[in-house]
Amino acid sequence: MSNSDGRALDANMMRYWVGYGAAAGGVIEEPGRVAYLTPVPNPLFNGAIVSFVHDGLEDFARAVGAALAKAGGGGLWWLSPTAVAAGAADRLIALGLHEAGTVPAMTVDLGSLPPADNRTDLTIRPAESAADRALWGDLAARGTGFEDPAVRALAALEPRIPAERLEGQVRLLAEYDGKAVATGALVMSGDLAGAYAISTLPDFRRRGIGRAITQYALQLGVAGGARTGVLQSTPMGRPIYESLGFREIFSYRLLQQG
Repeated sequence: MSNSDGRALDANMMRYWVGYGAAAGGVIEEPGRVAYLTPVPNPLFNGAIVSFVHDGLEDFARAVGAALAKAGGGGLWWLSPTAVAAGAADRLIALGLHEAGTVPAMTVDLGSLPPADNRTDLTIRPAESAADRALWGDLAARGTGFEDPAVRALAALEPRIPAERLEGQVRLLAEYDGKAVATGALVMSGDLAGAYAISTLPDFRRRGIGRAITQYALQLGVAGGARTGVLQSTPMGRPIYESLGFREIFSYRLLQQG
């Protein structure tokens, strides 16, 4: 994979996460890196993505750290292989950040995506109204295992994302036998279709809902001209994504701050 391909994946992920920072007035955007800071008390919704390294990394990290300290929480940094190779991890660890694992970045040729099952028990639709967006935030947080304060905060934050930050994005709700039980999101950039927030309430897992909403999001991407599907996978979701043809192409290195 070329550096330009990796940067395209990084840029897709940045588009998703900076919307939340913009909704809360907490975005720092510099060439090759962004930080997003929100009132959601979970490190996943407070952190930074570093695609490539240039001058000022330490100052950027100190600014993020100061914002996290003011909020009284921690943040998660995502470092691309290009950034790691350029010494970003070592420089950030020297500032006090610590290792938090890795997350695989996966892609699929959308021309080889298997056809979706024809299901009568499942309806997938866009979350467009403010009420639907709040419901989306609630379900995404609960399906991810967030504590109640973070659930409430994300439900309140999701409808506040500025419209210009949602260009090329779709939030999706999955209803199982009439009950909203799962979420997904599509982020379009270039010829990439990024799948995000694939989250199902615990009582409704192992029914193929996560697979179905992932396929639906990617098929919307195909309709919009995308040729490659991308995502970052959890261990729980990886077997589902591999069954759709996704393969790991690299891993993001994670660091915790605060």
